[in-house]
Amino acid sequence: MPLLFHAFSIAKHWYVFDANKNSIISVNEDQHNALSEIEQGIETRENLSILHEFQEKGFCREAIIESIYNPNTDLIGAHLEKKIQNVIIQVTQGCNLRCAYCAYSGRYQNRTHSPKRMSFETAKRAIDMALSHSEDTQFIIFSFYGGEPLLELPLIKRCVKYIKQQAPNRDIIFSMTTNGTLLTPDVYGYLSDNGFNIVISLDGPKQIHDMSRKYPDGRGSYDIIMENIKAIKSQYPESRDKLRFNAVLSPEIDDSCLPTLFKSDDVLSYYNHTANSVSDAYTEEHTSYSDAFSLCYDRELCKLLLFKLGKLEKEHVSVLFGIREADIRREYGRLKKIPRISPICHPGGPCLAGAMRLFVNVDGKLFPCERVSENSQLMAIGDLDNGFDIEKVQTVMNPGQVTDEQCKKCWVINHCSLCAAFSDDLTGLSQKVRLSNCPKSRSRYEETLKTICFLKEAGYDFEN
Repeated sequence: MPLLFHAFSIAKHWYVFDANKNSIISVNEDQHNALSEIEQGIETRENLSILHEFQEKGFCREAIIESIYNPNTDLIGAHLEKKIQNVIIQVTQGCNLRCAYCAYSGRYQNRTHSPKRMSFETAKRAIDMALSHSEDTQFIIFSFYGGEPLLELPLIKRCVKYIKQQAPNRDIIFSMTTNGTLLTPDVYGYLSDNGFNIVISLDGPKQIHDMSRKYPDGRGSYDIIMENIKAIKSQYPESRDKLRFNAVLSPEIDDSCLPTLFKSDDVLSYYNHTANSVSDAYTEEHTSYSDAFSLCYDRELCKLLLFKLGKLEKEHVSVLFGIREADIRREYGRLKKIPRISPICHPGGPCLAGAMRLFVNVDGKLFPCERVSENSQLMAIGDLDNGFDIEKVQTVMNPGQVTDEQCKKCWVINHCSLCAAFSDDLTGLSQKVRLSNCPKSRSRYEETLKTICFLKEAGYDFEN
């Protein structure tokens, strides 16, 4: 039987994460070293003696996992029938930009840009399906997606009107992610009047943003976006509550820019910002960031932590890192001690496929979310004509079954971040594809554990 624990250290403090108990144990250096060696298969008499001491106290015991199976698999039919939370409507596959790392750029195993547009009839059917399959939810989110969704603003307006007519007493939230080039004050005024939450893709100041986010003729898009944002801020000062920016941190970015991204501009610093890295799904070219960038990232995260501990002024913290505290608190909340790991379980990555972020493309095909490949046979989980293919949905919810023997022995099983997109070879679930993504998932969670331990040792209050 496997021993599902992982030894790690930070700043001369030593810990063991016991996956069987879903908890972190503080240990001394000798104990850490012994358990770390056992992880590596070095089972000396001294190491086994230390392990036995922990096992007598109920820790680091053998985990008995009989089967890799997502416990939500048997419930997904009910969720898709009455509990769909968010429907993402692809109004167009066209875009007025050609961003270097776009999912549709040709770099990924996905469709490429096309002139396809969704008809209003298809949009109405998607809306009708969403409303009839969300009756047990408190509210439903309608998101408009592209390509660049504002290329189809007339269609979006017709959809919004239709939704309000069909569901006058429902709580409806509208959202959109846009490149911002078409977001004039008049367009923003319409979206604001209808309660839209808006995310603008902006990667930083001009020299950074224009490296990747260009028009087809090679011109950068920064200037037109900023012209729009300055006008919106002037005419709609309350827009900071409904509009935020998201940056994709490209490997080409100069690490020295990271601390000051968006802070030096009075307009951009007025709004909230988030950031994410370039996706590694559906590509064999895994993104590699320089050591200097990684060091700078860690330094900026440390500044955030020091600010939260009251040891640094907020002005020194990068605006991109505010959301990290929420991520860390959420992960801490998932560290609830359990008697033992369930004998029937599944790695943590998969969502309630189709119920949480149902994606409807221009042709009326259904996908678990907008982040999967539209070229994937596996991810096409239905269509507006025939509804959901429940068998496919259940397969998508169980990607760990293609690596069941490896997953049963993995200490990060309950906190794995790999959904089916990281196991998809376009025809089905692939063991090879999934295993290629495992090291990053383990590394990411180890860093999360280290951050939690650093904060706890420094007196951070996770309970308030």
